[in-house]
Amino acid sequence: MGSPLRSLNDYFRRLNDLLSAENWELSEEAAKLLSISDSHVHMKFLQLEKAEDERRLYLNNSFDEIACLHLAVIYHLSKEHFENAFNTHVQVVQLFNKEILQKEKDQNWFLPVLYTLCTDLRLLARSADNKPSRLRDPEKSSCYEQSATYIMECYRTCVADVRAEIHASKKMAMLNLTNQLFRIYFRINKLNLLKPLIRAIDNSGPLYQTFSMADKVTYKYYLGRKAMFDSDLSLSEESLSYAFRNCPSHCARNKRLILIYLVPVKMFLGHMPSVDLLKRYQLQQFATVVESVKDGNLKKLDETLMENERFFVECGIFLMLEKLKIIAFRNLFKKVTRIYGTNQISYEAFMCAIRWLGIEDMDEDELECILANLIVEKKIKGYLSHMHKKLVISKQNPFPALSTIP
Repeated sequence: MGSPLRSLNDYFRRLNDLLSAENWELSEEAAKLLSISDSHVHMKFLQLEKAEDERRLYLNNSFDEIACLHLAVIYHLSKEHFENAFNTHVQVVQLFNKEILQKEKDQNWFLPVLYTLCTDLRLLARSADNKPSRLRDPEKSSCYEQSATYIMECYRTCVADVRAEIHASKKMAMLNLTNQLFRIYFRINKLNLLKPLIRAIDNSGPLYQTFSMADKVTYKYYLGRKAMFDSDLSLSEESLSYAFRNCPSHCARNKRLILIYLVPVKMFLGHMPSVDLLKRYQLQQFATVVESVKDGNLKKLDETLMENERFFVECGIFLMLEKLKIIAFRNLFKKVTRIYGTNQISYEAFMCAIRWLGIEDMDEDELECILANLIVEKKIKGYLSHMHKKLVISKQNPFPALSTIP
């Protein structure tokens, strides 16, 4: 926006013009000038450790100080002093919370700046934590974990804004800050801390309609992932499907990220993705998994999981995919019962099919255990005759659709 910045005064003047308008859209532009991801970060004349020594043109003393601290942050970044950059940016966030969020009443035009400051806090924390000296000191609290504390302080300030009308309320920041905390708690593996945040969103009422679609998509993505780990497949499918459906088509990378978790959940519920879908989003790692589960080919499933183990582990879904073996067994047993055309099938019939697949290290006791689990989980309707070593299945819908199983 506007002509290129040519001096420190240009920077201060531009920021002052944008902020003095007290307007949401112009605040989004101002946020760029306070972001570590903007091009101004690389301008030498703005990389100042002590910008307060320079002449400034601000109307608001708090934003004046915030801007000076930001220039100190980019100075530390230019020197690759990531821990100093993080600690200085912590001061920025705390100052914004104290002087802007807590003191500016009945208005919220500055929230885009808050969103940028919190995003940058996470990014700087990750850079600081990757510093070799920190990696060598496991006792030292991670900057990433610390960043959650400062973002939570801003969150509490925003949710406490009960007097303002919805359109002017700081509560509009709830979902964006919740997403910031989701990212952190996922990374540090503290998903239990998400429960009160989720409850607050569930109870947000009309306020939910004011949240941006981008924030809703991000929230549903993380909510779906959490539900998957909690084995709440119905909520997971609903949330991830919403995220995928409402994620813009040009955001192919994000849609692919959503599918990495939606595909296994859908498979557990009996919905297999098409080959075209997997190709379109470069997820061919799932293609043989899908084929193996559909065919009930346990050996092939094991092989493809091992071949793509690194990818699945990095995505955090390897153990989830291993659990698909029970679905593969069910599909195999379903094929066997169709071949025999009777509702009483001997264990030996199933063992023949298992051995035909090349699985030699399984005995009838393990088979019986698998069949019992499938019956308990209502994936097969029937019972076991231990004495006669047979599975007796219901004559009506013995293999109910997985999506109908509660």
